[in-house]
Amino acid sequence: MTRVALPRWNEVDLEGLLTLEAGGRRRWRSCFGDANLNGRSYGGQLLGQAMMAALLEVPPERAPTMMQFLFLQGAVPDEPVDYSVDVLQDGKRFSSRRVRGEQDNGRLVLDAQVTCALPLSAPEHGESTRAPDDERPEDLPSLDDVPLVLRSELKRLGGYSEDRKPSIEFRIPDPQAQLGVSTMNGGFRFWMRVDGALPKLPRLHAAAFAYLSDWWLNFASLGRHLSEIGERKLYISSLNHSIWLHRPLDADAWMHVDVVSPTAAAGRGLSIARVHDSQGRFVASATQECLMAYA
Repeated sequence: MTRVALPRWNEVDLEGLLTLEAGGRRRWRSCFGDANLNGRSYGGQLLGQAMMAALLEVPPERAPTMMQFLFLQGAVPDEPVDYSVDVLQDGKRFSSRRVRGEQDNGRLVLDAQVTCALPLSAPEHGESTRAPDDERPEDLPSLDDVPLVLRSELKRLGGYSEDRKPSIEFRIPDPQAQLGVSTMNGGFRFWMRVDGALPKLPRLHAAAFAYLSDWWLNFASLGRHLSEIGERKLYISSLNHSIWLHRPLDADAWMHVDVVSPTAAAGRGLSIARVHDSQGRFVASATQECLMAYA
């Protein structure tokens, strides 16, 4: 594929960001990039586009159930990512694909595996959400509504308080308790959804959820250490990420995300999220390990 510079993404049209250009047999290319505060590609961009590349190579009746993802090198947002897809399995019930993302003539930036499955008749159960029954996400504070004194503290954690994504609606219950330095305890919950309506295409909603799943996930690992790091700076980078899609979901409908961090050690913090829809159905899980070492 010929190397070209990407046009600037408008930061709103998530369907456009997740739309890939065909580039040959089981090869796809990004049309836009989404930059983070460090000038690299936002992890959600890579997650969502890799998910889409895999799903474009799977029969549509097989819904995605799992993604395991390695962030290998920082991607450059104004350069295209070339996604190559390999077939790992096409069985009676499951299909699995491997996706590799490259930039700049072979610079490998990600490696992922995605599994899809036919719907199966089987027993079901699911844990309930921790959100209060009467909590309405549209009535909760957005990041812009969080008191300035809290946001200024969060800047030490990789610019958390400064980052905005117009493509994501994000609401925080009780920010004074959840974001206060003296009250952070390794748990964090919030509501999120894609801002605006998406076409009713299952693979698009799955890729959009993969994009969303990177949003504030590792804050549970980082926030509880804000009081002890003082003026020292943390070097923060996502290392690996996994999602499980338990039930079909609408990425443009409110989802409640409950995150805990059971451990951080040797420069790595682990965050684990449970995701429920507004009806309380347990729709997805996500985990992320991040590098969190003193610079």
